[in-house]
Amino acid sequence: MENGADRALREDRGVPGCTGEGSMDSFELGRLTDHDFEEVCRDLFTELLGVPLEIFPRGRDRGIDLRHAPEGGPCTIVQCKHWYRSGRAKLLAHLTDVEVRKVAALKPDRYVLATTVELTVDAKEKLRTTFAPHIRSTEDIHGVDDIVAALRERPQLVERHFRLWLSGTAALGALLHKGPLLRSDWLRRELAKVAQTFVPHEGFERARRLLDEQHVCIVTGIPGAGKTTVARMLAAWRMGHGWEVHEISQDVDEVTELWRDGVPQLFLYDDFLGQTTLLPQFGKNEDVRLLSVMRAIRDAPDKALVMTTRRYLLEEARRKHDRLASDDVRDALTGIRLTDLDLLTRGRILYNHVHRSALRPLQKRQFAARDAWLPVVSHRNFSPRLIEETLRVDLKREPDVATAMVANLDNPRRIWERIVENELTEEAVQLLEIVFTYGSVGLVELEETWTWYRRESEREADGRRFRHALQVLDGTMLVIDEGVVSFHNPSIADYIRFHLNAGRGQLGALLASCGDMQQVVRLVDAGRLADGGGIITQLMQLKEELASAVLGAEDTVDDNLEDHLEWALDTAETIGSSSLADYVAERARELPRWSENTKDLLRLADSLEGSRLITQEVSAEFRALVDDHVSSQISERVAGGWIDVNNWYAYLDEPIGWLADGTLLDDMVECALEELRELAADPGDLSEASIGFLEALLGFLTDNDAHLLHEEEFRAVERIREQLTRAREAAWRSLARSLAERSPDRGRPVKLPPNPRHEQVVVVSEFMSDLGNAESDGPG
Repeated sequence: MENGADRALREDRGVPGCTGEGSMDSFELGRLTDHDFEEVCRDLFTELLGVPLEIFPRGRDRGIDLRHAPEGGPCTIVQCKHWYRSGRAKLLAHLTDVEVRKVAALKPDRYVLATTVELTVDAKEKLRTTFAPHIRSTEDIHGVDDIVAALRERPQLVERHFRLWLSGTAALGALLHKGPLLRSDWLRRELAKVAQTFVPHEGFERARRLLDEQHVCIVTGIPGAGKTTVARMLAAWRMGHGWEVHEISQDVDEVTELWRDGVPQLFLYDDFLGQTTLLPQFGKNEDVRLLSVMRAIRDAPDKALVMTTRRYLLEEARRKHDRLASDDVRDALTGIRLTDLDLLTRGRILYNHVHRSALRPLQKRQFAARDAWLPVVSHRNFSPRLIEETLRVDLKREPDVATAMVANLDNPRRIWERIVENELTEEAVQLLEIVFTYGSVGLVELEETWTWYRRESEREADGRRFRHALQVLDGTMLVIDEGVVSFHNPSIADYIRFHLNAGRGQLGALLASCGDMQQVVRLVDAGRLADGGGIITQLMQLKEELASAVLGAEDTVDDNLEDHLEWALDTAETIGSSSLADYVAERARELPRWSENTKDLLRLADSLEGSRLITQEVSAEFRALVDDHVSSQISERVAGGWIDVNNWYAYLDEPIGWLADGTLLDDMVECALEELRELAADPGDLSEASIGFLEALLGFLTDNDAHLLHEEEFRAVERIREQLTRAREAAWRSLARSLAERSPDRGRPVKLPPNPRHEQVVVVSEFMSDLGNAESDGPG
């Protein structure tokens, strides 16, 4: 029987369904599109009937959904009627008035009916009589109860169909009910919305396999390719299987705070490198902390981490942060490419968005024509995001939505430009500009900064105007979640960057309103992008304003001042600001006395020496201070033994040339030799995990010619390293042979698939033609 929770869920969604016992519970089949339902029926009835079924590319007059028609053998037709909105009476009338004549003309040996409508015993008997002899018995008539019962017995089939699995009440309950599985109400609503139109593709399956194997997955791709959607659907998948999902909004330390031993948890870290620049999102040593968390999650069977970023930002991060070029990141990396979205996948994405949209019936019917949908799904700039935004923005404005969609694909900036430059008030546009400088910001801080910006622009500012501007943008261009405001999607941030680059904002007033260094950095780094020359040109005319903004926001810099000063010096060089260079020179003198970031100090010293805005006297003074600092660090490490020396030296990741003839280097070598002698005498508990440590020790001694002084001990440790290496390689080869022997494809010839484009066009034409039957307003 249907329990209260199931009934409440079904009534809340306005979709009829059937519930029952078992792990699958019930399915809300009304959430499926017509094509989804046909694909589910194909797989289900292939099992029930014991014969392979094909989705038959039919003409509209024949009306065949699925069939099995072997040459010279009996023909079986399965008709799929997804009439969950119309009800039993209308379905029966249609079947007896229309379908019975089609079946009589087709003369199948067996006719099977599958429908999402509930059928009574009397209704089945009536249909058996009407369709005799083609329907053999009432067992060939499957109402929604029969289909749900059959699916409940086939969990593996359900898992193959993402939207079907998602329609199960367990998965729906996780997404739609407020409970402990999801921390953010906004993310819960967003997951449920995205699931309505999501189409699983090769990129998603690749990411899901990686997450299952590694527990950590970094999804990359170009803007609009669907990275965030894939990440959210991975989260939905785990939620539907009972996992908690936690959205990471600031930095990776939140994972540690949220971690609960013994509880299955997935952490979703969307856009972890920031939308347009790296530094504001990546705090001090976050690369170290991130790798530590990744390794901990990789070893925990009940934890998972999904992160997204744009490909070019990851490459930038790897250049700036060596640790992000490690094997840990490489092994967790997968990409969402436009080639993952073949024509058939693109067609399903377009169909789902149109089917679920608020387009009027006449507008939906436009997409049934091949001339309307084919230019969209074939477009070089096809993007699920642009499809979604066109349908949202152009619903009432464009009588020909299909043509507007192609125009937006031709020029993606067109969507936001029309809104920002022509339709929004100045108050709302300036609010967007403020959000751009933050990335995400609390409501109180946003109002304070917006008020300051308005006053610097000599405009009126009050609470009523702020609230009205926020109300206009909320839910369309901005998202407000638990008091934090951010862009609805990254494409809006991209447009605001273009808007500022074109000189359409008041950059001087915007700089004056910046109370947080993060804002200043985001503005400057936006100008450093390939298409940010306009921002740099404006900043060159606002040198003093920029220097004042940096000085005014200095107290908001995190404790990694070395990175900040290097950024400030680079900015001074870019715009030719002597005031900003003087600021760097003054602050740099204080750093080495308390800093623990030796590597950053060395890098800053190199930058000062190479700067045309810093005097030789200042750079020489700073270098001397850093040299003293490094000397004290070496002395401390030597006192602690070789492990401390090695870890510190590896952290620097560069030779310290000025130590070549010094006693400090001799001390480091003596530390290494002492470790070498101890290992040669007693290898102890060395294992394959020690290979890297041994290689570092031997490499350091070789680099400094110390191996010549202790050849016997050196050869003994080298033999130990070689033995461990051979043991590891043998284990890998054994594992590879074992996997190859178990592979179901072992020994099978490789057969290249034919070019599927023609077949895909036929299939897309078939299900897009269903939109020509759109009758009602509102979501399908």
